[in-house]
Amino acid sequence: MGSVPAPGSDGAPPDRPDDREARLLDWLVPDGQDVSSLSTADVERFCWYELPRKWHADQTEQQELLRSLARLLTWAGRPRPAAVCTTETTAGVLRSWRNSPQEGIAACRKAMADSPTTPPDTPELAWGEVMGAHESIAHANASIRLERALDAGDLDHAVRGFRAARIHLTEQWLTTPHPAHHGRPPLDAIRAERRDVWQTAPPAERRNLLAPILPALDRPLPAPADTAEPLCWLLQAIGDGVPLTQAGYLPSRLVAEAFARYPHWYPIGKGPRSEADLFQLANLHEIARHYRLLTKRHRTVKLSAAGRTHLTDPELRQNTAVLAWLGADRAQHQTAEAAVCALWPGPLPHDELEHSVHHVLAASLRHADGTPITHDDTRRLLWPWLHTGQEMGYLHRERSSGQPTALTGTGRPAALALLRRLAQVPQHPQSM
Repeated sequence: MGSVPAPGSDGAPPDRPDDREARLLDWLVPDGQDVSSLSTADVERFCWYELPRKWHADQTEQQELLRSLARLLTWAGRPRPAAVCTTETTAGVLRSWRNSPQEGIAACRKAMADSPTTPPDTPELAWGEVMGAHESIAHANASIRLERALDAGDLDHAVRGFRAARIHLTEQWLTTPHPAHHGRPPLDAIRAERRDVWQTAPPAERRNLLAPILPALDRPLPAPADTAEPLCWLLQAIGDGVPLTQAGYLPSRLVAEAFARYPHWYPIGKGPRSEADLFQLANLHEIARHYRLLTKRHRTVKLSAAGRTHLTDPELRQNTAVLAWLGADRAQHQTAEAAVCALWPGPLPHDELEHSVHHVLAASLRHADGTPITHDDTRRLLWPWLHTGQEMGYLHRERSSGQPTALTGTGRPAALALLRRLAQVPQHPQSM
C-alpha cells in the first residue's frame, strides 16, 4: 500500500489511513511509493477519467474520495495536484460523465488539453492518443518537467507568452538525451518506435507492397528546387495581388497563363475561359488558401508571409504539397501509401495501378456495414490522389487507361517525404 507522511499533532494523517484512503492509495500508488510521488498528470487522469469511468461510486462517494485525496496530497506537501481535486474543472468533467460517456470523454480530453502540465504538440512532434512505450514514458516525463518548471516559477500560465514558453521547454526536453530512452533524445526514440509500428502494421498485402521502398527511406533526398512547380508558379503569378472576379475566381488572364503553361490540364476544345473550367487551377488555388499562403482583402488576393517563404524554401513547399497530396483521412492515407509503393519500382498502366491499390485497400478497409470496399470505391479514392499529384508535377499520367502513370523527377523525393510523414503520424484509435 502507498504510504503517507508520519503522524503528527497538528492535523497530520493518522497512523493508519481509513478504508477510503487505503483504497485510493492502493489504486494510485500500488507499488508502495509515497503519495508525494504522484504527479499532477497522475491526479488529473484519476479525477477526470479513472474515478468516473472505472470506480463504482455515486456522486456523494466521488466527492468524499476527492476530499480524501486532496487531504493526502496536502499532507504530503503537494499543493498543485491537491488543488486539481477541488477545481471547477474537475466538477464540470464529473458532471459531463454523469450526462453520458460521450460527453465525459470529450470533457476529459478538453481538460487535459487545457492543463498547463500537459506537454503540448511541437513543430516536430504531435502526441498521439495511443502511445507506444517510449512515447508514453516521454509524455509522462515531459509533464513532470513542465510541472517542476511551474513550481519553480520558470513557467507561469497566467502571463503572456506562456504557450510559446511551454512549447519551447517541451522541444528542449524532447531533443535532450535521456536514460529512459537508452541515451537517445526522446524525439528520436519516439520516431523510431512509430516507424516500427508503421512498417509492420497489417495487412500482409500492405507490408508486401511496402517492403521494396523501405531501404530508400533511410537515404533522404533533398527537395528539388523545382518541387511543386505549378504551386510555385501560382504563387509567383499572384505575387503582390490580383483582382478576383465577381464570383471569387482568379482573373481570366491568369487562367490563360495556366492553360498556356500546362496544356495537358485542358486537352479538349479552345481552352478554358474561367477558373471554374480548369479544375486543376481551382484545386491549386484552394490548396494555397487552405494552407494560408494567400491573404484576401475585399476582392484582391495576394501572397501572405507564409506564401512568400514557400517561394524561396523548396523543402517547405514540398512539405505543404505532400500534405495536400496525402489527403486528410485514414482511407486517403492508405490510398496514397499504396499508390506510391506501387509506382516506386516504375511506371504502371492505370488499370494495374488501380488493381495494386485495391488489393491493399480491400484487405484493410470496410464500409460501415462491414462489407469490403469495391473497385468503384478504390477508383473514387484514387482519383483525387492522381489529380493532386499531377497538379503538383509529381505524377506523369496519360488520359488513356492503358497508358502508364509514373512518378516524375520531383515526384520520387516527394513520394519518400509522403511515406516518412505517414511513418510519423500520431496514433489515434482507428486512425490508421
